[in-house]
Amino acid sequence: MPLARFEDFLKRSMGLDVRSVGPAMLERVLQERLAGSASSDLDAYWDFLHSSDSEQQQLIEAMIVPETWFFRNREAFAAMTQLVRQQTSFNAARPLRILSLPCSSGEEPYSIAMALLDAQMPASHFHIDAVDINRQAVATARQAIYGKNSFRGDQLDFRERYFAPTDQTYALSDAVRQQVRFMHGNLFADDLLAAEPPYDILFCRNVLIYFDRATQQRAIALLLRRLTADGLLFVGPAETAMLRQHPMTPIGIPLSFAFRRHTAAVPMPIAAHRDSTPPASRPASLPLSRPRRPAPAAPAVVAAPRQDGDLDRARTLADQGRLDQAAQLCQQLIRQHGGSAAVYYLLGVIHDAADRKQDAAQCYRKVLYLEPAHVGALAQLAALLHAQGDVAGAELLQRRAERSSAQHQP
Repeated sequence: MPLARFEDFLKRSMGLDVRSVGPAMLERVLQERLAGSASSDLDAYWDFLHSSDSEQQQLIEAMIVPETWFFRNREAFAAMTQLVRQQTSFNAARPLRILSLPCSSGEEPYSIAMALLDAQMPASHFHIDAVDINRQAVATARQAIYGKNSFRGDQLDFRERYFAPTDQTYALSDAVRQQVRFMHGNLFADDLLAAEPPYDILFCRNVLIYFDRATQQRAIALLLRRLTADGLLFVGPAETAMLRQHPMTPIGIPLSFAFRRHTAAVPMPIAAHRDSTPPASRPASLPLSRPRRPAPAAPAVVAAPRQDGDLDRARTLADQGRLDQAAQLCQQLIRQHGGSAAVYYLLGVIHDAADRKQDAAQCYRKVLYLEPAHVGALAQLAALLHAQGDVAGAELLQRRAERSSAQHQP
């Protein structure tokens, strides 16, 4: 089946790298669209596709499999409210501006609104814009009526506060709905939000993983244009390494996968991060920018490593972008002292950042063998499985991560 031209169309129109979802999915969707359009073969369908804007939109939407729910990766919303509480400049005259892109069927932007309302932020002090390429998803979001699949996990108290139960569904309250403005749009469109002021907070989670490397870089550049000078960007667990060449610094809150925009590209060392999460559960974080000048070369192997001190040194090397040297030091620690959850986890993060996904997954599994409740390894492995199409396995690990994280809350 000649798929290349359709793959190219999808990449140009929505940035999708078909390899991220698998050619089998494209074949299935094309067969469905072929039958629906009454085209005799793929050549005829190709001609029809380019004669119909409606069919182009339907093909794009058929390739999107929305997988979202309220308060997905709950730590991101907790981190957002924690940081917003520290900022007192937002008021009715200068409300907090937030963007959710892509917003899918609305669970994410509505979760943002509920989190801020729960944090006692007046409704007049914040505004949320939400954009998605899928017109049907936007229509669902505006309707704001959700089934049970949109509510996952054990912490569902928000449903009692903000939803009214109907027949097998739940209708969101107007108090939340009025905080969000939904729009249909394409991230790569030149005129997307062109007339809008920059945003203080931007959620763009679990979409960059579906782009190839060049498209990822283009997408990140477009997102940064939408941020204020010190704005916050929230991404998915598997997307953090993609920001290394951009002026962003991790905020240091475990499992938030959030980064603050800054004007000077200076890495934040892992050792400088301080939080209340137990050390065994604390995710190692890599820098999201490189020094302006390359760091001087250092020997890849050091003599007689001390387990604690050289684990810190491996983190420092990773922070400096010297991933191969950091990986070699971790491997030397494993050979001389045996594997530990901390060393295997750092090595997994390093492999992840270097785009060695299989090696990263093996390290995360070793962490979980040694420490089954390790929050960072659970979340990172879940992200890898999701990117590979194992949605059920990813959800299972993510639920374990959420339970483990809740047990470590003070």
